[in-house]
Amino acid sequence: MSELRNEKVEWSQIKYEELPNYIKKQEKKMGAMFYKEFGICIFRLWVVHCKNVWLVNSGTNESFLMENDDEINIKRVIMKNVNMNERYHFLLETSNGEKITRRDPYARYTDYDTDSSYITDTLGNFNKSIREYLKKHEFNHLIIYELHVESYIRRFSEYFPLQSEAKFSKNPSFFRQIADYGLDNIKDLNFNCLELMPIVEYCGEWGYNPRLLLSINSHLGSVDDFIYLVQKVHEKDLFIVVDLVLHHGASKLNSLWNFDGYNHQGGIYFEGGGDTGWGAKFNFHKKEVQDMLYEACRVLLGEYGVDGIRFDSVHNMPNWLLKNITFRLKEEFPGRFLIAEVVPENPNYLKECGFDSCWIHSSYYDIISQFRNQKTQQEWNSGYSKSLIQGHSGFDSTSQCILTMLGNHDQAGNRCNGGNPSGDDRIGRYIVDQFGGRQNWDARAYCRLLYSLSCISFGIPMVFMGTENLQGKWWSAKDKAYNYDWGLIKNNDQVTQQMRKLVKDINLLKTKEKEVFASNYNNFSHFNVNTSNFVVVFIRKSKDKAFLCVVNMDKTEWLENNYQVKIDQNIIQSFGRELKQEFNSQSEEYGGWDGSYTSPKKGQIKYSIQDSAENNVSYMLNVPKYSVTIYRFCNL
Repeated sequence: MSELRNEKVEWSQIKYEELPNYIKKQEKKMGAMFYKEFGICIFRLWVVHCKNVWLVNSGTNESFLMENDDEINIKRVIMKNVNMNERYHFLLETSNGEKITRRDPYARYTDYDTDSSYITDTLGNFNKSIREYLKKHEFNHLIIYELHVESYIRRFSEYFPLQSEAKFSKNPSFFRQIADYGLDNIKDLNFNCLELMPIVEYCGEWGYNPRLLLSINSHLGSVDDFIYLVQKVHEKDLFIVVDLVLHHGASKLNSLWNFDGYNHQGGIYFEGGGDTGWGAKFNFHKKEVQDMLYEACRVLLGEYGVDGIRFDSVHNMPNWLLKNITFRLKEEFPGRFLIAEVVPENPNYLKECGFDSCWIHSSYYDIISQFRNQKTQQEWNSGYSKSLIQGHSGFDSTSQCILTMLGNHDQAGNRCNGGNPSGDDRIGRYIVDQFGGRQNWDARAYCRLLYSLSCISFGIPMVFMGTENLQGKWWSAKDKAYNYDWGLIKNNDQVTQQMRKLVKDINLLKTKEKEVFASNYNNFSHFNVNTSNFVVVFIRKSKDKAFLCVVNMDKTEWLENNYQVKIDQNIIQSFGRELKQEFNSQSEEYGGWDGSYTSPKKGQIKYSIQDSAENNVSYMLNVPKYSVTIYRFCNL
């Protein structure tokens, strides 16, 4: 049979009764279910308002009339002599006799500019992925690096040569370039998780206007290319999460719009769904739509083996549907990480809808307000400092909070050539620009402070690509000049090198001391707020270790070992009487200065005052402006 397929024998239609028993026993699936070993493909398509539907071999233009399936409004045709990567589409005769061509809504790979879909080994990919994914993971220790596939790697070859393998007739796809060249940049900085902005076919620039929910965007690479990327990620002991948009379809070039010729409110996938402001919502009450949304998740987790999904803008979907999707996914794919984006963040989406985690947007905006003197000392004293660091009310574990203190793509991205998106000057810029620009010392210090703070706060830290380099201005997916700037790395830009050194070191400290700084429960103690300055002191501890953390978000500083920190006697009895300074965001190697350290630098710091009446001791420390300093309790 394989020899016949190699000779490109033309497709021929067979009846259900002619199928091997093995195939008859398999679950019915929509789209093109290809049984590679038999050269057989079963095509199933949902249409409601058509007189007739044909499957068309796009290579030969031969068409095959589809018949009614057992399920209502499902058309089916069974073909043999089918090969991998052959192209097909559907020809529909509408209720008024018009003939229109359509793509396969369940296709894993499509030609972006035509209606052609491709035969892929969906079953083989699924079986291989499930075999390889054996570990059950905990996610509280993650440190996430968010990236946009194309604009992250597009400029790499301007500064570094591509060692393309002979099998590539041209430069490898963006997926393969990231796998072969882009992962080391992330791994070297001690990040342990990638989060990719959407990879399925979309219109626009960022990926959040999907044309199809299951088809890999061919501009980024093929299905095999993406699977290769996932494999390389896992080989480097990294995790990978992918953004997925399920609440609406693209406002332009939407492949599902008026799908079977019926055009009321966008047709069978959209009618009655309403609008999101970015595009029409799907009609979530239709079983066929629900099945497609679930399959979009299932493909990422099951066929490609990603570790998690970040669900975009879930407040635009009904809770009952979200719960149905997440519970099914957890049953079929235990141990995967399901993240919700909801604005404003709401812990009820974890409890009621089954998500594991939630993006925390508000901290970014609170920090911008604080820097602009729009946050008062009274707000800091009365709870703002605690919610910023110890977590927002209702979130019970570290892994439930994704901290985007320095902004994500929504804040760094700009589609209006540097203008203010929607008139909001808090967004549309990298955060270093919000603070005065990368040439401004205070701006750089504040960024160092914030990244360090995100790593010792309650939650999972995340940064958007370029932030770790203190890349200036804004990010653009379209304008190459504002893509990820590999030149900052190639040219050993001093500002970039200093920030990268800080990111690498604090990430390593968080990883090495994950039982303290990635504990999945609230292990804070001695949370002491300075009521006159934006300073807070706290301890994070495990069973056998404790760290004293001092956060100064103020320009006031204490540089003569003259900031008093009181510690309960029970702490020093359990963990040690001396302090050893482990980290200082104002260290000279990060762009600060040598005198910012508490004296003796990196030596033992003994308490200077003991108050038996209050049962505490006091340490006299340096607290530089705009800083995070971390000390280990020990007996030296």
